Amino acid sequence: MNFFLYLLLIGISFLMAFSGRIPANPHKNVVLETTLPKDKLQDKQVLKVSKTYKKRLLQWAFAFIIIALPILAIPYDSLTLIYFLAILSGFIGTFYYLEIVYIRKMTAVKVQNNWLLPTSPILVDTKLVANKNRKLISIWWFLPSILLTLSGCVYSFNILGLANGTWVFCLISILTTGMFLLFYYYIARFPVKPLTRDNTINQKVNDQMRHHWSVLMAVSGLVMSPLAFIPAFSVTIPYEKMMMLSIVYAILILVFVIFTFYYLFTARKKQDQLISMAKEYRYSDEDQYWKYAIYINPNDKRILIPDRVGMNISINLGQLGGKIVMGIVGVLVLISLIAASVPLLIGDFSANPFQLSTSNSGISLSAPLAQNRKIDWTEIESVELLDKLPKDRVRVYGTATENYLTGEFQVNNEPAYLLVFENKKPILEIRTKDKIYYYTNKDSGLTKKYYQDIQKVLSK
Repeated sequence: MNFFLYLLLIGISFLMAFSGRIPANPHKNVVLETTLPKDKLQDKQVLKVSKTYKKRLLQWAFAFIIIALPILAIPYDSLTLIYFLAILSGFIGTFYYLEIVYIRKMTAVKVQNNWLLPTSPILVDTKLVANKNRKLISIWWFLPSILLTLSGCVYSFNILGLANGTWVFCLISILTTGMFLLFYYYIARFPVKPLTRDNTINQKVNDQMRHHWSVLMAVSGLVMSPLAFIPAFSVTIPYEKMMMLSIVYAILILVFVIFTFYYLFTARKKQDQLISMAKEYRYSDEDQYWKYAIYINPNDKRILIPDRVGMNISINLGQLGGKIVMGIVGVLVLISLIAASVPLLIGDFSANPFQLSTSNSGISLSAPLAQNRKIDWTEIESVELLDKLPKDRVRVYGTATENYLTGEFQVNNEPAYLLVFENKKPILEIRTKDKIYYYTNKDSGLTKKYYQDIQKVLSK
């Protein structure tokens, strides 16, 4: 896991470094969140700030590759994850700080040179307003993703019920599809803005933006919709085929991410080419609302808006709705970090994180931040002590690291629940009609004792 996380950090570092260079290239006469006169975009001072910013991004990317090296030697999964998150936070914080610094430098160049922008009265193009969504794709494009998502949920519930985390995958799939539909709704509601005095060019720029973004939302929903099938497929498809299917789907998502970046980048270039053909550009100096690369405009009623880079959708923090959305995202991220790190910390440093207890009714298994599993005595078909786990296993949901396995798995094509330390032997196997349970304690002597206690009850 350590080596994989290190490679992931390298990839993220250079991805952020290269994507961070995009705001330093002119788009709609905006460079590093600073609106400049068209004839000043290639000024020596402007180019110097842009080139220095791009250079610093790459320098810090290489620096973080060195800083991340200790992750390869950390022996504990919890500390590995925490170090990974710390480095990742450092990436994001440093690159964001660099962007803020060079936004200020670019603004200083504009102010020092007194590059005043020509002001134009607000223009309302009624024809453009009436035709703003003529190239927006139909909402029926989302029908395949909606049908796939619902079909996957129904199929998984029919096969597994609520077992193996079916409801989690279905909920994620439904929320993901709903999120892309919500983005489509906001794209359709984006107000138009005449960027030039040429009505034909304005219409083409508007059409291109709405078409590209609406297509991207529909295709994104389609690519993510198969998630709902994963729980059922993990049970009904043989292990080897399921692993191959998982690899193919992961490659598909990776290719789609690369395609998305390329698709939006080409859309951005097409917009710039169209605007460059206009004889006169209508400046709308919104620099005052883009503070710290974040849009804050209480007079703008929109919550979601196109960003100035032309490759993203931003949130208006000047509106209460925007603040709520950002707050929810922040809370969800915090909960995810706690849910991922706390169980690992307990597993690494607690004396007895995996609990097994017996009662008159049966056996209870528990782990940090996990739902208790109860096994009735009458359900148990056999109990054994194993020297090793079967190799034919795949995680459905839970944790699988070099040190321990927790959660729902498929073992030899059968549903199983694992609470296992990889380096502890023996392993207690409790087999029922519907599921197999595997358990180890940090103290191998306790695992043997539990086996003996269970055998005594079953022999009565």
